[in-house]
Amino acid sequence: MAIEIKKASLTTGSIAKHYACTSCGSVYQSFLSCVCPSCHSGVVRQRPLTPEEAHERVSYTHFKKPIERSSSQFSNIPDINAQEEYQQSQVIIDALSFSFKIKDLQHCSKSGKYSGFRFPDAPSMSEMNNFVARTENEADELAEFRKRLVTNYLEEILRVFIKRVLGFSFGPLRGKGFQFYEDSFALFDDSGNDYCGQVGIGGNNETVHFQISGTGCKHLFTNRSRTFVHHWLADVLGISLLARCDLAFDDFDNLHTCEASERAYYLGGFNRNHGKCPKFKNGDEFSINSDGEKVFTMEARFIGSRQSLVYWRIYNKKLEQKITKDGFYWYRSEVELKKVSVDILLDIEGHFVGLNEYAASLPSKTIEPNLIKLTAKKRVACDVLHACFWAKRQYGRLVNSLLTLYKNDFEKVVTSLIRDDTNIGFTSMHQKLINELG
Repeated sequence: MAIEIKKASLTTGSIAKHYACTSCGSVYQSFLSCVCPSCHSGVVRQRPLTPEEAHERVSYTHFKKPIERSSSQFSNIPDINAQEEYQQSQVIIDALSFSFKIKDLQHCSKSGKYSGFRFPDAPSMSEMNNFVARTENEADELAEFRKRLVTNYLEEILRVFIKRVLGFSFGPLRGKGFQFYEDSFALFDDSGNDYCGQVGIGGNNETVHFQISGTGCKHLFTNRSRTFVHHWLADVLGISLLARCDLAFDDFDNLHTCEASERAYYLGGFNRNHGKCPKFKNGDEFSINSDGEKVFTMEARFIGSRQSLVYWRIYNKKLEQKITKDGFYWYRSEVELKKVSVDILLDIEGHFVGLNEYAASLPSKTIEPNLIKLTAKKRVACDVLHACFWAKRQYGRLVNSLLTLYKNDFEKVVTSLIRDDTNIGFTSMHQKLINELG
């Protein structure tokens, strides 16, 4: 793009300026601020350079690799500070699961020109529209070809989304699914060495399911800010609820132990503002040595149930990781949240301390609680709003036309659109129209 601008501006006498890309660190010349010619990052990631700064980057005595410049001189960029954000937070995300319809990936290509990520263009159907099927087999083959063309387009967007937006690499299809998904593939870090989770495809209503492990969450949120991830999940893909989000707090001072959590349970520290008191389970496993002392093989407390929306695990992480160093303590308080709002990504510490009194007592700094509402009524309302939002975009004009046709008779509009297998108390307008055709 910079070359095209240069050719178009030769007659104007303008002078090309130096720009640096904060994504890849490359330095280039352009007459206008544009996308990076190397990695195609957006305009917002391009920084103009003074002649002195440009000379410093090409001088052999001041030469640095692009990735070094990106992390040091442009560290004020929010997404590049994701690692610092991760390290400063006392609460971490240890597991993340979410689902969306594969057709919603088409919105990634619409926002790609503003994000700096290059997504594939939508396939053109204009040539196929001129083709007229002469037989039923040709019509079926044409429909199957169109479906395959769109599927390949959406799958290519999914690959770009995983690699560019989330920063993962991925393996081939494994020929087996999970959680009722037909097939799946594994996620890895950008080097391809560490397993980071899995993705299920071919689910109900053509959905895609991401299941990111603790290692995957660490890789994701040390390279992408939580605000960045929230934007792509909520604003681009239209995800309102996360299937699962695990928040964890690590204690290295031997304060918030399993015994301490048990005492907090008896004092009502795990009770919420509503509902019954959660169940308690002691998960300790130990043997007695020759001195009559307990030798733990597992030290854990479980509050709640795996089927509930909030499930706590407090356990000895040092024992789980088989660390034998004396004087070292590591206890983890972890909560598993199901069907939680995607907005939790914007303030994980506030949502964590807002769960109950026990969670509020863990961080050493004062954090304003951000209450999570997990009521069924709110979840249903979110689902209805989400469904209506996409229904308006797809069928809003049709409904408006039917209202005009039937002179604002809502009963006729509803009966024209309702499914035939639905039991209703009034005559279907759709069936009336069919009868009139005879």
